[in-house]
Amino acid sequence: MTRSLSLRRWLSLPALLALSACGGVDASLDGRPLDLGGEAIAAQVERDFGGPDGVMDFFQSHSEEEIRQMLAPYGIGYRVHNVSAMLISDCPKNFPSTDRSVWHNFDGEYYYIDASGRPNKAYKYLPPIVAAARIDSCQTSIGQWGDAENPSNDYDGGHLIGSQLGGWGGRANIVPQDANFNRGNWVQLENKMALCGSLPSSRLRYYITAAYPNSTTLIPNTMTMEITNQSSGSSVLMNFQNVDYGGTNGTTERTKGVNWLTSQGCN
Repeated sequence: MTRSLSLRRWLSLPALLALSACGGVDASLDGRPLDLGGEAIAAQVERDFGGPDGVMDFFQSHSEEEIRQMLAPYGIGYRVHNVSAMLISDCPKNFPSTDRSVWHNFDGEYYYIDASGRPNKAYKYLPPIVAAARIDSCQTSIGQWGDAENPSNDYDGGHLIGSQLGGWGGRANIVPQDANFNRGNWVQLENKMALCGSLPSSRLRYYITAAYPNSTTLIPNTMTMEITNQSSGSSVLMNFQNVDYGGTNGTTERTKGVNWLTSQGCN
């Protein structure tokens, strides 16, 4: 059963639920990847909704209860948080069972926690771009978890959505990231995105997936970034290994992203 993204956007919630129950929607999106990888069920949701853009559209255009109904057949939950009321000092290695396989909405930033209790995906609109405070204790602890798990390497607590982009400072947004990669090609992309503030509000959508090699490790082995321009439909997709430079193609991928952001007016 195949539906284009444009048609599926106009389907009623009951119709969407019926399609999900009968095995999902194998949508197309102009030849672009329909998911950014990561945990299989979360990637399936991205495919069925026409990619991260489709998931974000659904989150933005439906009520909390409607979103829960739609995600329930996948075994995925949805929760809205008041960030100012949260105990942001809490920094679990693995989130408790009640937070797992759940999309968490932190004041318009969306984070998916996988079935093992680890950060897996992050979505955000840009701009506005307002830098957020770091939670240094959590960030430091997460880097140390990586050092303990793989003593042959050095890790930082790396943000999926950088603090210079307003990314939340809690565990849902931080993973052990190779220190050279985090402080090099990755931060160069984040700093370039921070120059996009003169663009119209919500012009860009920023999607990240941190994928893991197994169900127990805390260290992602790959990190995928996609940025889309909601006005032109243009996009850039970058794939990195969580090693020095982001892998052998890390600098090439970073350059591709920086050049694309320049072409969008991020200067």
